[in-house]
Amino acid sequence: MERREELLEATVDYLLRHGVADLSLRPLAAATGTKARLLIYHFGTRQRLLSEAMELIRLRVQEGFVEAGDLLGFWKWATDKKHQRYLRLIFEVQGLAMQKPKVYGRYLRGSLERWIEFLEQRYGKSRATLMVAAFDGLLLDYFVTGDLERTTRALRRFLKGIA
Repeated sequence: MERREELLEATVDYLLRHGVADLSLRPLAAATGTKARLLIYHFGTRQRLLSEAMELIRLRVQEGFVEAGDLLGFWKWATDKKHQRYLRLIFEVQGLAMQKPKVYGRYLRGSLERWIEFLEQRYGKSRATLMVAAFDGLLLDYFVTGDLERTTRALRRFLKGIA
């Protein structure tokens, strides 16, 4: 694996453990076995490094959807404890984008557009938009309340309604 790819993978692992809000290059570099200036050398800017790491995370989550086969299967994937960290990080960045649109807004718009395009192939644009909004809302509800049974029932009801 190329050094740049290794650093990107290590950055993803770091973000999944520590989040984005307090991201600083020096602790990230130390955790990834390099120096901050080498991260800048490989990625140009902190923002580009973060964008590439978040894109890799989005792709992994979309692979989870493909493996799951449908929205209900993806719900099971997303609520599994070993995968929740991906979605929690995405929600963190979405929240930061609302507060700091100049820093994170481009990522949020791009991620949302790519998710809708990804689902649009199978479900059409309107249903894809509705599915993303409903899924995100129910997943956020689950993360806040921990009520998997209620949120899963709500998702099943939603899916019956758009069938």
